[in-house]
Amino acid sequence: MKHGFGIIGAGLIAEVHARAIDTIMDAELVGVFDHNPGKTVAFAKKYKCNAFESLEELCNDDRIDMVCICTPSGKHLEPALAAITAGKHCIIEKPLETTIERCDRIIEAGIKHNVLVSGIFPMRFSKVNIELKNAIDQGRFGKLVMGDAYVKWFRTQEYYKEVRWRSDLAASGGGAVMNQAIHSIDLLRWFMGKVTAVSAFTGLIGHKGIEVEDVASATLRFENGAVGVIEASTAVNPGFFRRIEILGTKGSVIIEEERLLTWTFDNETEEDDIIRKKYSGKNVTGGGVSDPKAISDLGHLRQLLNIVKAVDKGRPPAVDAPEAKKAVELVLAIYASAKNKRIVYL
Repeated sequence: MKHGFGIIGAGLIAEVHARAIDTIMDAELVGVFDHNPGKTVAFAKKYKCNAFESLEELCNDDRIDMVCICTPSGKHLEPALAAITAGKHCIIEKPLETTIERCDRIIEAGIKHNVLVSGIFPMRFSKVNIELKNAIDQGRFGKLVMGDAYVKWFRTQEYYKEVRWRSDLAASGGGAVMNQAIHSIDLLRWFMGKVTAVSAFTGLIGHKGIEVEDVASATLRFENGAVGVIEASTAVNPGFFRRIEILGTKGSVIIEEERLLTWTFDNETEEDDIIRKKYSGKNVTGGGVSDPKAISDLGHLRQLLNIVKAVDKGRPPAVDAPEAKKAVELVLAIYASAKNKRIVYL
């Protein structure tokens, strides 16, 4: 079955979606809509698709059965509800939304209208991360002891000026945690399980005149008894590859972006040597550490393929809306802890 895609929002991340859609044999980008007519037309010309004049026109087009929501983080709800109500499957860029109430409205609409709703977390589809998740599920770590995520990036002052919503708390939902580190936060929770307690600090150190944090540090306790750390920043010059550390009583794994730094277990297998050799090379992209454009489309491609197959086979996608909501819950707990200067229990 050929699937027709529509994209709402014509910013930087929409281009990643467009390139991924173009690569999928059973998918076609039908058109795009943005509240800025100039951006709509320019995007449509670049990606050879229709420029819709309104949200309603896109959602009511019979050629479209899937809609990608690529609007600012705090403005996902309204276009998502329009697409879902029109009977379209809905693919929402991270975060799902910026409050629990707004996430729940999306989830409830998807159930009511019997359409698939998925949140975008492409790092789950990285092959090295899948190898790590399989090792966890196989019990190779023994007892999980620590799970840490580090996202120490750099964004210039101009980054926040050129796209105003990035510095606006209402439109973005937050800064380094909500809009940069949330991918790693989702990944950490996927690996380690539910977080039950958070203690955090946030601040604004490297930028001026913005409403969102550019530095944060949080300590975590997981339901399984393990502890961990999340560190996030957009003020660390020159910026470093994001890093995940999963440490247990019988083994440990450390991944820097797509590169495997440590893969060691008490009970080694022949496959462990293969994995180390396969994933210990250099990172092939900039990872977004100092340039938001320096990211790979591959994760989005793999996730969109998963979503297309889920629709075709009538099964849930790997990251449905309730799953995507979990990362938002943890981000909001970090913010609540920092604001109220107390431990937040989830």
